[in-house]
Amino acid sequence: EINGDEKITLDYEAYRFNLSYQYGINRNWNLKLDIPLQYMSGGIFDSAIENWHEFFALPNGQRPLVEQDQYNIQYQLQSLPMIDLNDSSMSLGDIQAAVAHSIMESGSTDMSLWAGIKLPTGDEDKLSGSGAIDFSAWLAMNQRLGTDWALNLNAGTVIPGDDDYRGIPLSDYALYGHITLAWLVTDNINLKAQVNAHTSYYQDSRLKLLGDSYLLNVGATVNVNDCQQLDIAISEDIKVSSSPDISLLFKWRHISQC
Repeated sequence: EINGDEKITLDYEAYRFNLSYQYGINRNWNLKLDIPLQYMSGGIFDSAIENWHEFFALPNGQRPLVEQDQYNIQYQLQSLPMIDLNDSSMSLGDIQAAVAHSIMESGSTDMSLWAGIKLPTGDEDKLSGSGAIDFSAWLAMNQRLGTDWALNLNAGTVIPGDDDYRGIPLSDYALYGHITLAWLVTDNINLKAQVNAHTSYYQDSRLKLLGDSYLLNVGATVNVNDCQQLDIAISEDIKVSSSPDISLLFKWRHISQC
């Protein structure tokens, strides 16, 4: 995409493994720690993604015009190369710690307020970290809608710890959130549809790729047993050219005291 003084090219696959630990101090307080590991490469799924889009009559954008399974990330600002990456990499991401306080708990509604800090443990040169200490706060709510349906809402803000990222001006803050509708099909299968959205992290950019974004996730939670759960989901970019074409999620959850 080219717009004014900016030019950007994004062609890659990212594999992100996140180890998450959550601990309830008591009924009202909760701690959470996320340790991500990220691998970025040209990948192997370009052909499968193009076939997926063709089968469902979805737009393929400029995919047919470029070489498959290549790794190419470039960003130019006023003709100056700010980012130019073409080698695969693996690195630790930014570690995040968060604390939550329950502010409402009733028979059908649970609400909590979260605050988090993200540490610059990732590699800014490999796009696995922001290079600064970022702060966030969000409100989380679970609402039961009868016996078989539930609604989950999250809304919050991220405050970057620096004014720019590799010379690219950042916004003072970004807003984000999601809304999830869940249907308990059986005691062990929970189908879900979720819309995620966030405002732009880049203050002056007019590129769609760096602007506001929203996408759709659909999937299911499967209760393997009383202490184990498996989440499987797939995402599609509702706003084309502002989020990844497709994402796959696999999440294994173990409850130590169940």
